Amino acid sequence: MAAEAFTALNRILESRERREQAERQMSLALMQFNYQKQQAQMAQTGKQLELLQGANAQMMTNVAGDFLSQSGLDVIYSDEDKGAKEAMESLEDLGLSKSDSARVASAVWAYYTAQNPQPVLRLGKSIKDIVIQGDAATRSQRNLVKGLGGSLGLTSTSPLEVERAKSLLDRTDKILQNQDDIMSEVYEYGAGDYEIQRTGIGLGLDKLADEREEALDAGAGVPIVSVPTPEEMVGQSKQSLKTAQSDLEETQNALNLLDTESMSLKELQRRGSLNDEQREYLSRIPEIKNDLQSELTDLSEAVVEAKKEVGESRGFEAQTKLSKWMERDWERGYSPY
Repeated sequence: MAAEAFTALNRILESRERREQAERQMSLALMQFNYQKQQAQMAQTGKQLELLQGANAQMMTNVAGDFLSQSGLDVIYSDEDKGAKEAMESLEDLGLSKSDSARVASAVWAYYTAQNPQPVLRLGKSIKDIVIQGDAATRSQRNLVKGLGGSLGLTSTSPLEVERAKSLLDRTDKILQNQDDIMSEVYEYGAGDYEIQRTGIGLGLDKLADEREEALDAGAGVPIVSVPTPEEMVGQSKQSLKTAQSDLEETQNALNLLDTESMSLKELQRRGSLNDEQREYLSRIPEIKNDLQSELTDLSEAVVEAKKEVGESRGFEAQTKLSKWMERDWERGYSPY
């Protein structure tokens, strides 16, 4: 009788050790899975930001060049010593104030000598803002629009020319906003936020898709970590739950057996027929029972935790399937714009 109880207790202890080992393996797998997911997200976002920066930088140069060409400002540039002074004088002849003439000349020289398109783009944005102000604009601001707007097409009698000029000014505004958004995303990326929040950037999507496909073909960007698949993790968590439930039932049976043996031994004690081995075993029953009850409590908590792990692993599996589905749609050419 005592041998049966000891055997049951040994099985429970061995089962506990196996369960704890399985739990450690599951925890490690989840940690590795989360690490792999974070690294993949970090690599993908880094590549997207790199491509967006490159695409927007090229667009800044192109649009600034279009603005200079369409406004006629490209012809005032000269690499002669007095080139900037002569350019300012010609701009003042168009009706621009001295400060605006200096600003425009500085933007043109920045584009050609420093390959910096931003001052030209900011000039285009300023003209757009002045047009939006309408009658609220100052005399100096109206002279700036009048002086440069004619060449741009803003004052043309052709609706097509006016729309083309407005489209160009919209592009200068949009590209500057893109640059601000991209730099904000880069800052957040450096702070540990690996998700692009500003969906209105909208430049370089075709390049992003092509680059991403090339990276996937080359096997780049995602660290190789030996971890279970989401399906395997679901299977492992289900097995852990099954083991915990089985151990719980076995422990409860062992407690019932112990109570039965205790009653039998106490009856023999009452009759005065206990041998030394039985007497020693009877004295140890309270300690054994306490251990089993403690184990029963741990197992009840293990069952709850195992059920939670099943839910989490199923969530990972569903999330992975959804991500793959979205990736297939993106690679087929889906765009939110």
